[in-house]
Amino acid sequence: HRDELAVLDDAKHLAWGYVAYPPLTPALARLALEAFGPSLVGVRLVAVLAQCLAMVLTGLIAFELGASRAAQAYAALAAGITGASFYMSATLMYVSVDYLWWVLAAWCLVRRLRRDDPRWWLGVGAAVGLGFMTTYTMAFLAAGIAVGVLVTPLRRDLRGRWLWLAAGLALLLWAPNLVW
Repeated sequence: HRDELAVLDDAKHLAWGYVAYPPLTPALARLALEAFGPSLVGVRLVAVLAQCLAMVLTGLIAFELGASRAAQAYAALAAGITGASFYMSATLMYVSVDYLWWVLAAWCLVRRLRRDDPRWWLGVGAAVGLGFMTTYTMAFLAAGIAVGVLVTPLRRDLRGRWLWLAAGLALLLWAPNLVW
């Protein structure tokens, strides 16, 4: 796929950003190339691991929502057998890793809501920051979270420090690409 070829080419010339994308996926591809050489199986292992982690996180979201063990397994399986998941784990593209950050942010948000522990905002901030280092589409998730905070009882977190620390963490993680 042309996106995978672009990632592999960018991996040979690491920078803090590229014309269309941030640098995290090419950096991961570079690590895979260093570890496995020019092996497609080795390079694509990054995408496979990202999808596997997203499956586990989906099961954990189901757990947080009170699902039985069987339902947790079904949720994880469903996340892994969709056409999009197969596609994203078959080639190393920006969306392969991006998906993981969206699911990680969702899990941290669910934990924030279910456990009423505002420290989980730091997990959301880390996921959003890593997401911005992967693709700029993370702006849609960040905007959705912002609207969700403003129109729900979560707006009380605007008075606390954890939401603002999370926003700062996201900006700190994204800063090298933003400055670039």
